[in-house]
Amino acid sequence: MNGRDRVRAAFADAVSAHKADRGTMAAAVMGLLTLLVHAVMLPAQALTDDDDFYAPAGLRAKDWFFELLSSPTTALSKTSIDAAFAINHEHPPFAKVVFGAASFVFHDVTGVFGVLDSARMGTVCLVAVLSAVMVRWLWRPMGPSVALAAPVILVSLPRFFTHSEVATLDVPVAVMIFVSVAAFEAARDRVGAGVAVGVVFGLALATKLNAPFALLPCVALVLMERWRGIRAEDADDRSAHARLWLPRVPTALVAMMTIAPVVFLAAWPWLWPDPVTRLGGYFAFHLRHYPIFMFFDGAIYNDPFAPGRAMWVMATGTVPMMVVCCAVIGAIDVVKSAVRIVVGANASGTGSATRDRILVLCGLQAVLSVAVVAVSNVPRYGGEKLFMPFFPFFAVVAAVGVGRVALAIARVARVSARANVAIFVGVVVVVVAPGVAGIANTVGGYGLSYYGELVGGLRGAVARGYERTYYDMADKDLARTLDDVASGRRVHFAPNHKEYVRTYRWLRKDGVIRRDGFILESSADRADVLVLSHERRWQSYPALRDAWRGYAVVAEKRIDGVPLWTVYRRR
Repeated sequence: MNGRDRVRAAFADAVSAHKADRGTMAAAVMGLLTLLVHAVMLPAQALTDDDDFYAPAGLRAKDWFFELLSSPTTALSKTSIDAAFAINHEHPPFAKVVFGAASFVFHDVTGVFGVLDSARMGTVCLVAVLSAVMVRWLWRPMGPSVALAAPVILVSLPRFFTHSEVATLDVPVAVMIFVSVAAFEAARDRVGAGVAVGVVFGLALATKLNAPFALLPCVALVLMERWRGIRAEDADDRSAHARLWLPRVPTALVAMMTIAPVVFLAAWPWLWPDPVTRLGGYFAFHLRHYPIFMFFDGAIYNDPFAPGRAMWVMATGTVPMMVVCCAVIGAIDVVKSAVRIVVGANASGTGSATRDRILVLCGLQAVLSVAVVAVSNVPRYGGEKLFMPFFPFFAVVAAVGVGRVALAIARVARVSARANVAIFVGVVVVVVAPGVAGIANTVGGYGLSYYGELVGGLRGAVARGYERTYYDMADKDLARTLDDVASGRRVHFAPNHKEYVRTYRWLRKDGVIRRDGFILESSADRADVLVLSHERRWQSYPALRDAWRGYAVVAEKRIDGVPLWTVYRRR
């Protein structure tokens, strides 16, 4: 290489490093903005019936880690491990440990949030990491515009937004799957990076049971890229059998299959005293998971489970139509990329080849996330709750579609390069506006009542026989209303009173409502005030609605004219 070539190479490296630095900075800013938006909105978020399962487990895990630092011998005993991890031991611990760490930072140290909301900040922090990783991963191969648009689209989805502020495992596993897939694609055959991928994927396995399915699209991509390397050749010795030659497996994929299971076992102290028995119990629990009711097409499903098409309806029907349309446009690029990879039309390792791999991975992961629930013989419930990993990959495909729309407008308008940016920003604003409006319309824990235009919004969804809300949401504005209208009185929730006993304990503990206010009453006959949650999945709902119509309505929450809860005074 002569002097001129060395100068050119150094200049190219400097430009590449500068772009990478800009991508890193943009990723950090996007992550911080995501964190701030959710932190501001979190205090208004309702409690789910899952919060009381996972937050206490996280708080107990936090205490165990402090014990491990102060008295390792005691902490590592079976008695101590069982006491710390017996709560919710049917699920792995990683997300719960994050909840505990967030509680330490946002409550114990800083006092910014109450005990429960500080634990729920763990989910918020993970979503902030997701936004940052999304930008950094997409920055160079997809371009800054798509890289920035993808997390903006994701945050604008009302249902994903709601799940991002509660202490459950669904969004955390979505985050860890996305980060694992991004790390896999970025690492490829690099040994050191491959080991890191194994560790990250191990933490994904230690988050929730659906994480292993993320391997399948990674394997599919490798086969699509390297199928030409699979061949059979006759041995030199004719008496010997033909030999089958297989292409080299990427180091990252090997690490995901070998290192990740070790990390999974090491990250779950509950397994340590009796790994074989307890691991068997873990799988047995989920193979025989108890059914949960789901209301779909005007019918209550439990056993048999809801039809698989319900999952596809929830995947598309709970997203703004503009985002769905952009995702369809982006899916065309996914198919083209898959074809190029299979035929080997772009196998040079260039930036465009990386773009193809990212698009195919995102497309496959999005489809698989829903298909695993829709096709498998597993309980189907909670609308979109079980396939949260779908949404980040879906947002990437939609962002690509936004880019296509903006490019088409720019070509028709024949504008300058600077105007192209303005057009792209304008398209993003138009696409995310319905979702942002939906979030604003459902602030306070009503995000799970959002439906997109494809099903006619919430009113159309109810007319079609879909559930208007679920999760036994303990809305904080309802709790404060009861503080005013039912002070000193006995209050009964229906159809599922027992869940509100658990969640309202947190509301009192964190000072959302008065400790000496109303009294929760397990019997409707003895209650002075009745609260009806309009969840059709409960068989008792129609009879309760009809029986209580004669009582005075003192408060009610409606969205688009559809009641979500009603407060009655009996006496």
